[in-house]
Amino acid sequence: DVLMLDVALEDQLRLVAERSDVSTMARDDLIKFMGTLLKDLKLSRRDPSLEMGMELFSRMMEGDHGVQERWSAAWCKLMLSACDRLSIVCAGVADTIAELLQTCCDRLKEAGARPGAVFTPDAKVLAAFGEETARCLSERLIAQCLRSLQPQLRRGAGLGPWELVSAGADKVIGTVETMKALPGELPAGKAPCIAVTETLTGWEDIPAGIVAVLLPAAHAVDVLSHVAIRARNQKVLLASCDDEAILKELHGLSGTRLKLSLSPSGDVTWSVPAKDEGAAASEADKAAAANGKLVVPKPPPPPSMILAISEFVKNRKSIGGKSFHLAELTPKAGEYKIPPSATVPFGMFEEVLKDPMNDDFREELEELIEQEDWAKVRSFVVDELELPDKLEAAVLAQLTSVGAPLLADVPWQRAMKGVWASKWTDRAVSSRKQMGVSEDALMLAVLAQPLQPAAYAFVIHTRSPMTNANKEDALIEVVVGLGESLVSNSPGRALSASVGPGGAAPELHTFPSKPIGVFTPDGGTHIFRSDSNGEDLEGFAGAGLYDSITVVDCPNRPVNYASEPLIFDAKFRDDLLRKLFDLGRLVEANFNGQPQDIEGAVLKDGSLVVLQSRPQV
Repeated sequence: DVLMLDVALEDQLRLVAERSDVSTMARDDLIKFMGTLLKDLKLSRRDPSLEMGMELFSRMMEGDHGVQERWSAAWCKLMLSACDRLSIVCAGVADTIAELLQTCCDRLKEAGARPGAVFTPDAKVLAAFGEETARCLSERLIAQCLRSLQPQLRRGAGLGPWELVSAGADKVIGTVETMKALPGELPAGKAPCIAVTETLTGWEDIPAGIVAVLLPAAHAVDVLSHVAIRARNQKVLLASCDDEAILKELHGLSGTRLKLSLSPSGDVTWSVPAKDEGAAASEADKAAAANGKLVVPKPPPPPSMILAISEFVKNRKSIGGKSFHLAELTPKAGEYKIPPSATVPFGMFEEVLKDPMNDDFREELEELIEQEDWAKVRSFVVDELELPDKLEAAVLAQLTSVGAPLLADVPWQRAMKGVWASKWTDRAVSSRKQMGVSEDALMLAVLAQPLQPAAYAFVIHTRSPMTNANKEDALIEVVVGLGESLVSNSPGRALSASVGPGGAAPELHTFPSKPIGVFTPDGGTHIFRSDSNGEDLEGFAGAGLYDSITVVDCPNRPVNYASEPLIFDAKFRDDLLRKLFDLGRLVEANFNGQPQDIEGAVLKDGSLVVLQSRPQV
């Protein structure tokens, strides 16, 4: 009886909520209305991440308001962080339920089509059953509230409808094409293209011929994600928009040739170009594409099976940029640390393939590559490739000698083979085809390091790529836990701030809202990082195409921002951002003033570790 009463009350609340027009509510009434829906949702959900999101929302709505004046710019940014978190979690619940139900429906449909089936269900009903059922969840009502509230919070925070990640070329002219996601390659005759997509993961390559990528704010990418770096490198305009009317207008312009421009505030505007405007540039792009194959330097034979960090500089041509730039860093005592490291050089994978013990393996691998079944290729390399005993012994000995011994009885070999296998990820293969790089030309070194026990991870652009940034400003992003959630563009935002020289307070752009943090496992582990000869080349940023793999899987846990110092301890946050700005200047000076992209970790004792530094794109 109690359960039936609960269901009846839930249905009644949902009915009342569905009859309410949230688009006409005053902003405070909308927040109160959403708070009521969240309290009801909490009664029927056992999701720690959802509860943490509700806790932050409640603090901003009913508690101390984050020690900010309600509807001030700072309060709006904090509340926007809470809403981003709730939006991601609610969408995740709905997607999971839809997928589970649709899987059952698909099986039912298959069973009904078999001879002798007891009954044959209506295929039309089953086709979208999962999605339609998910629409009936209470999470959908939360999403409707957020769709109305989040743009108001962005305006209150001083943000326009557009968020610019890459400004693109001086002149952006192309034909609008709507698509669910970026394709691996642009179909013939579609360039130059303005891609209006529904989603973006952060790992994509941007196919040749796309001059702009526009997407909804719900799927916006971090400024320092790999796809953002590639967009800036390729001079592709990349921006997200939170105004559904603007997005609807763009969708209605599919097939129309437009010229995109940026207003002084960073908003994307468009006009119809003259008939011949952009034609010359388009022909130049075609000529460049025909003649501009990427030249990948051929490394020498491996000087040894594995190199210690002290040997990196003299063996520069045998290792990738990650390893080499790490060895170039020369911190003074107390400034920052670099992790003990060793690298399996270019050519060792190819040497292992030549070993007689892998003769049969090599033949079968070649057949799988011809079939272009890249998932099978990767699995085959990880599961079946045999490592010579001498190589295994050398890796163990070298990591011990540099002060980073591998733990006993851990499957580190699979991690190293997994890095080699990532030569055949879909995006890596697509990128090589696009840039004219042959299979044999691309080689992978493997950088091995102990995984740092990070309290926070950061990425520093020592010279901010943001529109209208001061030339001395650095752009800094920080997440709780390891940097995987930052560079992989996992859902949600990082703490993002512009920091300049002098004593001025950092300018906060966004507060963190990533629901899930990635953490170092208890007892620690190692990470084997890809380090290819196809990264950081002139005119091409290949970062992120190949995988880095931990020996032991890292736990993923919900992050409670309601008590996170990054949000509510202004002194702690500003001191950390200033400390990271100073680190950026130290590393930049190490490279003779050349702007850098720096990845690193803040340990629990507050010390800083630089994991990677590369020339800024």
